[in-house]
Amino acid sequence: MWGGMKRILGRGVTALCAAWLLAGCTLSNSLRPEPVDSVWGGKPTTQSVFFATDREPEGESFGLNWGAALACGRTDVAIPVVALPGQNPAVTSQSCDSAASLGAFARQIREAARAMNCNRVLLVVHGYNATFATGLFRAGQVALDTQWSCATLMFSWSSEGRFNRYAADIERSGYAVPALIALMREVNATGLSVNVIAHSMGARIVLAASGALCQEGRGRVEQMILSAADVSAQNGNDDFGHLLKRASGCVKRTTLYSSDNDLALITSESFHGGVPRAGRIPLRNLQYGTGHGTVDVVDASRAPGDPAGHSYFTHSYEMARDMMWALAGTPAAARAAPDGPSGQTLTCLDWETSTCARGGGRYELAVTRERQPDRGPRLARRLWSIIFPVQ
Repeated sequence: MWGGMKRILGRGVTALCAAWLLAGCTLSNSLRPEPVDSVWGGKPTTQSVFFATDREPEGESFGLNWGAALACGRTDVAIPVVALPGQNPAVTSQSCDSAASLGAFARQIREAARAMNCNRVLLVVHGYNATFATGLFRAGQVALDTQWSCATLMFSWSSEGRFNRYAADIERSGYAVPALIALMREVNATGLSVNVIAHSMGARIVLAASGALCQEGRGRVEQMILSAADVSAQNGNDDFGHLLKRASGCVKRTTLYSSDNDLALITSESFHGGVPRAGRIPLRNLQYGTGHGTVDVVDASRAPGDPAGHSYFTHSYEMARDMMWALAGTPAAARAAPDGPSGQTLTCLDWETSTCARGGGRYELAVTRERQPDRGPRLARRLWSIIFPVQ
């Protein structure tokens, strides 16, 4: 009997290991990059994107390794586009590893904004499991999808682009914080209005950098959008809350999108000993009060997304439309109001008690039933919780 049980357990362990190895291949951005296209469809278009990166140069582009120095440049991104494995777009770059060179780069961004008759920049910071190419293309797509009409800047830290290299990405994300601090400091010095969209592990980099700059009395951010934030939000030891508070005096409004169907954050929670992530607990009490700044939390669990349920902010026109209004400074309460200017991109979960009408409450992304994830993805994400249990 014991021999039979050992065989069953052995097969179970083998199956779990096989699932992990398979995920490492099929969900790794560097091995199987996704096509990048606008959620709105339409004709092919070109977006101009500034970029800064601490990746190591590779040919005429940047690879997967940390380079220990900041480089920057500007390029045009054609959308739709496919980033083939191992191929990064050729770009013209320059060193930005000194205050003088980085300041000159920031002034180039300001002049580009002025040429577009505006004074804003959208800073896009990618998350874990991303290559330079995908970060660049996604930044262009997000600017296009949210109808951003001014300068766009992508910060690409040295993620290895592998689903099963999570620990390595954590280490690299720490290296990136000083570089982003320097970049944001110089961009703010030009007088540009800075708006941010950060995804996954990129959220912790942005929050850390914004908080450090705020302590210096610099680093003003108008709208900060955090999607699938991979930051601890544990009761009694809330890293996310601490980071918000540290940056609160310099951020006009923070919008957090969370989903409980996120495979990457399920894995992250297990890796961190079961500690909840801010980007996966939309229905818990993340309504931060005095001292944290203005924070809107949106449940995006029903948004259409990628197989891992982690990059829904680039796969859903519902998300693009709501982010567009968030970038315009429209509060969540107004976006959920039936007669609001956005055409109700959100649904209020506390309307009966009038909490949302007063500017608080819980919000859910408005997604029609036929657009919501079907049984297949939902089942896969439940099984993932068994493969990588939250302790």
